[in-house]
Amino acid sequence: ILRVLGENAIAVRTKAMKCLSEVVAVDPSILARLDMQRGVHGRLMDNSTSVREAAVELLGRFVLCRP
Repeated sequence: ILRVLGENAIAVRTKAMKCLSEVVAVDPSILARLDMQRGVHGRLMDNSTSVREAAVELLGRFVLCRP
């Protein structure tokens, strides 16, 4: 998933963030990994609105799982 987050296609990056969000819903500890944190952080500053929205949704799920 981390490799796909660097793709040029917006739809691919958005889907990758949504997939990562599903993983976080099952196992929030995955975001303890530094490479995952960097990947999500990079997508929070993405040029595409849809990618940024997917990243914010992921963080929202994480906060709900681990307040």
